[in-house]
Amino acid sequence: MKERVGGKRKGFRKVSCINATVPLSQISSPSVSDDFCSSCKFNNNGEDRVVVGTLDLNQCVSLPDEITGNRPEGIGADFARAYLSNVCVAKELHRNGLGYALVAKSKLVAQEWGISDLYVHVAVDNEPAKKLYMKSGFVYEKDEPAWQARFLDRPRRILLWFGIPGVQL
Repeated sequence: MKERVGGKRKGFRKVSCINATVPLSQISSPSVSDDFCSSCKFNNNGEDRVVVGTLDLNQCVSLPDEITGNRPEGIGADFARAYLSNVCVAKELHRNGLGYALVAKSKLVAQEWGISDLYVHVAVDNEPAKKLYMKSGFVYEKDEPAWQARFLDRPRRILLWFGIPGVQL
């Protein structure tokens, strides 16, 4: 991630890590607050906060070892394509709209960058994630071949696509 954000990773034009935070005072109980790792806690203008969700937005032709999107095509297509990765929400806050808000924010950032096509990879058996992305307007584009998933020793994935409204190549 440091290499991508620092512009040192070949093939990545821009990378943004989008975080969701809440004040520690809003966490319902001290035992839940203690469950969050210390590196997720920080102080902002005198207020103790904790990171409760995050995702990376990567402007690039493809992510390493992942199936690649087909849109857009032609010259300059690599500048108009981005992928979501490392999407996560604290288990204690699942099903509260936080994942949806992170994805919505990533769409706004992508639009500011001039991205026309946004992609995300999802494990075929991750039903909650698939529901989140479908609710967010993503549609199925293609499957990862089973042999590739076996070779990389991971669950098979599908690729979902979202067209950013109002952005054209």
